[in-house]
Amino acid sequence: MQPSLLASALVAGIVSGSLYGMIAVGYLVVYKATRIFNLAQGDLVMVGVLLSYFFLVIERWPIPVAVLGVVVSVVCISLLEERLVVRPLLRLGHSQISWFIATLAVSLIIETIAADIYGFAPPEPIPSPLLASHITLGVVTISWQYALAFAGLVVIVVTLEWFYRNTWTGQAMRATAEDREAASLTGIDPNVISRTAFAVAGLIAGIAGLVIGPIVFANPTIGLTYSLEGFLALAIGGFGSVRGAIVGALLLGLAEQLWSVYFGAQLDSLAGLVLLVLLLAVRPSGIFGGALGRQV
Repeated sequence: MQPSLLASALVAGIVSGSLYGMIAVGYLVVYKATRIFNLAQGDLVMVGVLLSYFFLVIERWPIPVAVLGVVVSVVCISLLEERLVVRPLLRLGHSQISWFIATLAVSLIIETIAADIYGFAPPEPIPSPLLASHITLGVVTISWQYALAFAGLVVIVVTLEWFYRNTWTGQAMRATAEDREAASLTGIDPNVISRTAFAVAGLIAGIAGLVIGPIVFANPTIGLTYSLEGFLALAIGGFGSVRGAIVGALLLGLAEQLWSVYFGAQLDSLAGLVLLVLLLAVRPSGIFGGALGRQV
C-alpha cells in the first residue's frame, strides 16, 4: 500500500471519528444527567446540517446569522423533546425500554418530517465558509473544513470538562444522574437539570451540524446512521466516560477507514461491529468503562 493512501485513510478516520465523537458526547451529556440515552441525537445533528443548507444556500443569510439560527433551532427542538417526551417518563419512573422506544420514536418523527420537507432531491453540497486552500502535512493534504471538524471536537470536550468540574450546574447534573430523588432533597431541581442537559446536547448537535455540513452534504437520511455510530463509539470507549467517548469515536472512525482501504467501502459499517465484538470479548465494560467513578 502506498504511504500516501494509508496516511489519507488515517486522516479521514480521525475526521469521521471527530464527528462520531460529537454525537457520542451529546449522548453522554444527557446520560450523565438523566440516565437516558437520547437516540434522537444523531437526527438533531442531521437537522443542523439541513438547516445550515437552508439558511446558507436557500435563504443566503449572512454566516453569523445562519450559525445563530441553526444553533437556536436545534436547541429548541431538543428542549421540545425533553419537555414532551423525556420529562414525563422521568417523572413516572418508567423502565429503560420506555425511554428507548420513546426517543427512537422521536428520531423517526424528526427524520420523517425532514424527508418530507426536503423531498426526493439528491444530497446537496453546502459551501464552506473557510478558506479554499489546504493544509499540507507531508504526503497528506487536509482541507480546512476537515481540520475544523477535529478542532470542534476538541473545543467541545475541553469546554464540557471545565463545565462539569468548575460549575455548580455541572456538579448538579452528575448528582441528579446518581439519585434523582436524593438530589431533589438537597435543593436540586431535577427538571431544571434535565432541561439543561438537553439544551447542552442540542447546542453540541447544532455545532456538529454546522461543522460537518460541508463534508457530508444535505441529506435527511443520515440521522439514524449517525445515532448508531455515536452509540457504537460510547460502547467501545465505555459508557459514562468522556475520555472513553472520544477514544471510542476515533477508534471507530479509523477502523472504518482502514476497512475501506483493505476490504472496500461497501461493507465499511461492519468495521465498527467487528471492533465492538472483539473489544467486548476482552473488556465487556469498554475501554474506560471499568474505571468509572462519581465525584459529586
